[in-house]
Formats: sequence, structure tokens, C-alpha cells
Amino acid sequence: MKTIKDIAALANVSIGTVDRVIHNRSGVSKKTKERIEKIIKEHNFQINKTARTLALNKKYDIAVLMPGIESSSDFWYLPKMGIEKASEEFEMHRISISYFHFKPLDFNSFKTAFDKLLDNSFDAVLLTPIFLNEAKERLIQLDKRKTPYVFFNVELQETNYISYIGQHSFDSGTLAAKLMSLLIDNENEILIIKVRKNRNHHSAIDDRISGFKSYFKSYTPPIKIHEVILPNIKNQEAINTLIFKELTNHKIKGLFVPSSKVTIVANYLETYKLEGLKLIGFDLSEENIDFVKNETIDFLIDQSPFYQGYESTKILFNFIINDVIPEKNRYLPIKLLTKENVKYL
Repeated sequence: MKTIKDIAALANVSIGTVDRVIHNRSGVSKKTKERIEKIIKEHNFQINKTARTLALNKKYDIAVLMPGIESSSDFWYLPKMGIEKASEEFEMHRISISYFHFKPLDFNSFKTAFDKLLDNSFDAVLLTPIFLNEAKERLIQLDKRKTPYVFFNVELQETNYISYIGQHSFDSGTLAAKLMSLLIDNENEILIIKVRKNRNHHSAIDDRISGFKSYFKSYTPPIKIHEVILPNIKNQEAINTLIFKELTNHKIKGLFVPSSKVTIVANYLETYKLEGLKLIGFDLSEENIDFVKNETIDFLIDQSPFYQGYESTKILFNFIINDVIPEKNRYLPIKLLTKENVKYL
């Protein structure tokens, strides 16, 4: 006896979409509906009503641990929209999602949010393990409880995660370096600007930097690469002072920001009308799109944040509901945005 899952696999749609067609509910295009109905008829599928009833009676409590969202222009807004979209597609199941938010630059905030999560019992956890040491300590408790968990945006090796969805951070850093090599001369120097102090925090950013540096290791003579850590990102005066100090070295022509905080540097360049500096950064946001359009940011690497949230949620749901074993690491395409293509988003 076949199940809704079998039909969904053949039709290449979600289980929720098949459920809508079977029960003649709205939200499915005419073309998709006809394709699903054709598959059901051709294969003479009989829905396993007993299994479906059990699934409907089961309530799934899911925890999501991710940075808080301040506005719709925030990077983390899109992953959350992806999570919500995927949840809608599994509406046939009784799924409850509890969010635990933390400040992305505050490891104490991360620990507090994760500890609150662990004070409760969940069927599965979806999380972004930005603070590596703090995450590893707490993931041990999820392992003891046999609670499955999926990572998105940040990969944390040597843990028992079900799947990771996001970019290959090292390769994205290498791509950024190759692009930079096309923008500057061999006698120029490069400044890497980051905002985190502890190397044990946020492996994605550290891996991007490692990938970036690795590309230039073969250069003879070597291109000199400087690094600076920004102070409190809310103190614009302190930021301006530090960047000004670094740029007194007039050999620096390339600026690499391995995070969405490229906005801060782009703002500085525009405010002081600095020209001749090449800037590469990460992440789609309304501000960053504008900076790409006017070429203050030369290249922007997009991480597909909506898809990260959407796909990681689907993977987690399919694992706990339908016993579908996912690919261990699902690396997303490294998308490159420039003035020429950003207008087509």
C-alpha cells in the first residue's frame, strides 16, 4: 500500500501539496494538481489512511535556535521566512515551532537562549551554531536525549547533526580572493575587516578568511594581507577612526569583509567619498543591494538565506515525520551579485 510520501516523490512536490490535492483544498496550481491526479490514477494508489491518521494525531514540537531579527532588512529575516514557508507546506501535520533568539555577536546571549531551549523537550531542533564551543557543550545534551538536529548557515563538524544546509564557506572565501585578484594590482595590499574577536566563534567567517588567504599563498611576490577587528559596531565614530587609521596605508586597495557587515564599510566609503578602493562582501540586504548598484561594493556573495531556512526545515520535517535520511552536507550554490545582475533579483 502506497502513501502520500510516495506520490509526492513521483510528482516532485511536497507532502502538503499532495494532501491539498487529495482533499480538494486551494493553494495548488492547476498544472500541478493535474500532474498529481494523473500519478494517482496511473499507479492506482490507495492512500494508507491508517498511517495518515497516526501522523495527524502525532504532535511534533520543533525548536529553532537562531539570531533575533531587528527588521525586514536583517539577513536573518529571510531564513525565518523560509522556515515559515516550509512549515506551511507541512500543515497537514500538527507541528508547533518555538523560536529561541540570541544576539549574533553575544555568546552569553547564545548560551542563555540555548539553555532555555534545553529546559524543554522537543522532537527535533533546527539551529545556527554560531558560537562553536558553547554549541558543542550543549549539543551533547541533545545527543543524550536522542534529539535530531539540523544546522543551517553555520556548519559544525565533529557533531552528530543530521544535515547541514548552507554555503561551503572556505570555497566562498576562495572565490572572493579570485575576484579581488582581478580588481587590484600585484603591488597593492588587502585589508580584511571583521567584527568578531574570538576565533572559536563563527566558523563560517573564519573559513571564508582561510579560503581567501589560501588563494594568495601561491603569489610571488606575495600580496600583503592585513586584518583588523572592528570595535562595537554601533559606535560609528570608533569605526570611522579605526578604518581611517588602517587606510593611511595607501598601498591598501582591496577591502574584504567576510560578513553582511560589509554595509558598515560601504557606508564609510560613501560618507568620505573615497575612490579607488575595491570592496567585496557577503549577504543580500536592501542596503547592500543599493551599494552594489552604485558600485561602492564591487562584488557581493549571496548565501541564499531564504532557501537555507526553507530547505533545512523541510529536511528536518521529512526526517522526523517520514523517516527520510537527508544528504549529510547540502552545499548551496555560491551566488555572485554585481551591478549588472542585481537588478534582476
